[in-house]
Amino acid sequence: MNKTVTINISGIIFHIEEDAYDSLSKYLATIKGYFSKTDGGNEIMSDIEARIAELLQEKINAVKQVVLMVDVDHVKSIMGKPEDFGENQSKEDDKKEEEQTTFGEKVKRRLFRNPDEKAIGGVCSGLAAYFDIDIVWVRLAMFLLIFFGGISLWVYIILWIIIPEAKTTADKFAMRGESANINSIVQNFKEEAQDVKNRFKNNEIGNTVRGNVATLLNGFFNIVGRLIGLLLVFLGCAFLFAYVTSLFGISVADSNSDISNWKAVLFSSSANYAMAVLAFIIVAGVPVFMLLYGGIKLLFKIKYSNRWLNLSMGIVWVVGLIIGFCVTVTTVKQFNEGSKVKETVELHGLGNDTLVVKLNPAMATLKSLNFENADDLDTYFGRNNSGYQFGESNRKLTIIGHADLDVVESSSDSVELVINYSARGYNKKEANENAKTIKYSYTQASNVLIFDEVFSVLEGSKFRAQEVDIKIKLPKGKVIFFDKSVKYLLNDIENTTNTWDGHMVGRRWQMTERGLKCIDCDGLDELEEEDFHHVNNIHAKNITINEDGIKVNGTDAEIKIDENGIKIKTPKEPAEPKEPVEPKEPDTKGSKGNKGDKGEK
Repeated sequence: MNKTVTINISGIIFHIEEDAYDSLSKYLATIKGYFSKTDGGNEIMSDIEARIAELLQEKINAVKQVVLMVDVDHVKSIMGKPEDFGENQSKEDDKKEEEQTTFGEKVKRRLFRNPDEKAIGGVCSGLAAYFDIDIVWVRLAMFLLIFFGGISLWVYIILWIIIPEAKTTADKFAMRGESANINSIVQNFKEEAQDVKNRFKNNEIGNTVRGNVATLLNGFFNIVGRLIGLLLVFLGCAFLFAYVTSLFGISVADSNSDISNWKAVLFSSSANYAMAVLAFIIVAGVPVFMLLYGGIKLLFKIKYSNRWLNLSMGIVWVVGLIIGFCVTVTTVKQFNEGSKVKETVELHGLGNDTLVVKLNPAMATLKSLNFENADDLDTYFGRNNSGYQFGESNRKLTIIGHADLDVVESSSDSVELVINYSARGYNKKEANENAKTIKYSYTQASNVLIFDEVFSVLEGSKFRAQEVDIKIKLPKGKVIFFDKSVKYLLNDIENTTNTWDGHMVGRRWQMTERGLKCIDCDGLDELEEEDFHHVNNIHAKNITINEDGIKVNGTDAEIKIDENGIKIKTPKEPAEPKEPVEPKEPDTKGSKGNKGDKGEK
């Protein structure tokens, strides 16, 4: 059993054996003493400690929680010895590659986004480090490709997303294919310091062509970054408005009786609905928040990055996605299987009489159920002939639906009535039980069949796509008459003239091999033609609109518009009245009148 101590290296807590701690302390003290009089020694030590912390973290796992002596020796072998570094310092310009081989392992280049030299996302600077070329040329190439080479800006955004950022010291050295040891850390620090001096010197002397190009490209990418940030903020605000509106709509929808009823009969429990709303709030809200967050950071050049915020938002979003997926699967599974309960009845007492089919209106059926919302149901069924509605009684809901009627040929000589009650459920057994909860009735009086317009489901049952399909099986030669009340009960009945269901009512139909044949439809063609002309012709008191054109008869003019153009006819103006002429005395001598006198006559 060995004694352990707790240490803090670069902000990370480690449990380390006492002998390993002594060795590591001496190692760090030696390095610190060596760089104590060097410019930027504190920054160099910070980078060295950060690299040592990364190496020690690689040795820690769920089973092994303590840093051992062998781990410290491994760190020393990678980082190198300070005394070796001191001996080689004077020869670093001539033996740079040899020093890297001496002090550390050869590292394969990896592609990262470079956060230290980024203009927008660090993509170009990362590519420049990976390929070991000047960042100016990479940015210039990216600029030309985006604006003149046909590459969309989305390519840059995709690279921004998929290329990881170099966050650790090891990542930044791996980006350049260098090992993160003492020599490389010091060398990197000196290069950065020299680069700062060169920039300062260039600013004093004057910008070179390269500096101007770099400044231009940096300014361009800064502007593009701010424009992207502005676009993200705009989209975030738009999505935020839609998001808040949706939340407001959900709260309003909860107060709507129809939506509340559907919510109650569709979800297995109120908890499922609450979980669905929570999933929507999370799944839709987190991306909107992060979109605004990222846009504001780009727009105002905020370099602050909170990894815990990003991580927590990602975890919350995944949790919301899982909740929504589970609720959706649970709800959809309730409609997984379908089942039908079939009721077959042979109709007697018809003889050779025509079978008459009539309809019992919805409210006549529902009146006996004494629903609390009877007035609302009366209004609904007065305007609708399809769909579902809900009856309320003692805070419980009853599902109400419309039945459908079809007429097919019977394989026997008798008239049969087949009623199919269908529903869905989690499995066949549950679907069958749901189908049995349907209530529907009809009556027979001699040769008259009266069907209820609607069916109902057992009070308190969930909606599982319950339906009622009625089939009357007629033998060949049997005649059936559809009362006008069953106009909307009929469901695509096959007939020899392909007549619409609504035109089949009020007439007698005989069953044949090809379906029903009308035996008193002499005026059916005329009826359909009249309906067509009723839709296409408009006649008013003074206006006629038909296939020949438009004709307007006015008191002052007649206007006709057709394929030949527009014609306007006006009545001729009456001649102005002439002044009265005094009559002349008759010529007693019988003289002939002049031509003018003749004209006056």
